[in-house]
Amino acid sequence: MAFNISRFKSTFEGLGGPAKANLFEVMMTNPKWLNSATESDKGKFDGRTFTMFCSSIAFPGVTVNTTTYDYVGQLSKIIPSSLNTPGPITATFMCDSDHHTLRFFHYWIRHVLNYSSSGGIHSEWNEKLRHEVGFKDDYVCDLEIKHFSTDSNPRSYYSAKLQGAYPISVSGIDLAWDGTDTYLTIQVQFAFDDYEYSADKAGHTGSRSTRGAGLLDLLGDVAGFADTVRGTLKSGKPRNIQDAVNKLQRIGNALDNVTDSIPTKG
Repeated sequence: MAFNISRFKSTFEGLGGPAKANLFEVMMTNPKWLNSATESDKGKFDGRTFTMFCSSIAFPGVTVNTTTYDYVGQLSKIIPSSLNTPGPITATFMCDSDHHTLRFFHYWIRHVLNYSSSGGIHSEWNEKLRHEVGFKDDYVCDLEIKHFSTDSNPRSYYSAKLQGAYPISVSGIDLAWDGTDTYLTIQVQFAFDDYEYSADKAGHTGSRSTRGAGLLDLLGDVAGFADTVRGTLKSGKPRNIQDAVNKLQRIGNALDNVTDSIPTKG
């Protein structure tokens, strides 16, 4: 079928039109340290300023690791093996002339790891020595990146929620005498523990999630069966008929435990 520009345009418009890179916002939950920080420590930067001053950010993707299997006389096959660790992602923030943006992120990353020797190399800051890592619960937050549709009303969006996010890098700033018309920005890299997209449907706990525990139970029962058989054989020949029945009963009970641990299709 020949390409039809009118049909292409109509189809695209029916899906909301071209997506625009500038229709986004980033929201953060307050890390614990922010709830107790004073303005003299962190400046006037907060969650609202975080959203307003974030001028760009990378929306996270998904990468599946693969393994290549080679077969003699056949084409190689690529097999999925694991999920690649996501991140870190980079965000750009506008800098204000009173340096509240810089103070905020420097203060935050110092909660992650105390980089400063202010007060001496053996001094403590917030109960941390220099180069000492903080408690993770104190410095992580959740970030939500929303990308809005172009013309929908009310405006819909697709989002990525980053869980356990924290800064691992705050860039420097380039200063120059001839930069009178240049507005300063910094790049902040965020690591995070996990993520989900707004279109992801919630899963449920099923029988497959207990396979690991079931396997451990089965292995334990097999080991118990082996120990029972070994102990019965070491005890020597049965002394009488009742002793023989008892020995066989012990082995039978151990075998029943093994068979009960093997899942069956219902």
